[in-house]
Amino acid sequence: MGEPFLKTLNRATIAAVVLGLLLLMAVPRHGSFLGDFVDVFTVALCFTFLAPYFDRLLLGLPGIEVGLGRLVRVAGWFAGGMWCRLMGGWLWIRYGRDPSELPGLLWGGVVLVIYELVMNNVTRRQDATS
Repeated sequence: MGEPFLKTLNRATIAAVVLGLLLLMAVPRHGSFLGDFVDVFTVALCFTFLAPYFDRLLLGLPGIEVGLGRLVRVAGWFAGGMWCRLMGGWLWIRYGRDPSELPGLLWGGVVLVIYELVMNNVTRRQDATS
């Protein structure tokens, strides 16, 4: 059974603030700091909110935590990250911004793999102390 929705949302929001600040440094500025931050925050929230659901879906596959299953899990994270980048690009267009300002599609996969590795280590440590 997964964690409660509000806990997932809180964790995703905090992580999206950090990821949004990093992304804000990578994209060109168009308006005020707050306006640009709202744009990048929503793109970052695509990654941080959907990541646990991708992981939960992948953990439902038999043998995913042993042997080559671990590589399948990482490949699933990568594919999920590219999907999140597509959603973020769609939002970016809806905000009236040029989608070429965002990092490429493959970077979406890389971002989600790194995010999942970090969050799995952080949550594993928190679970061990509770």
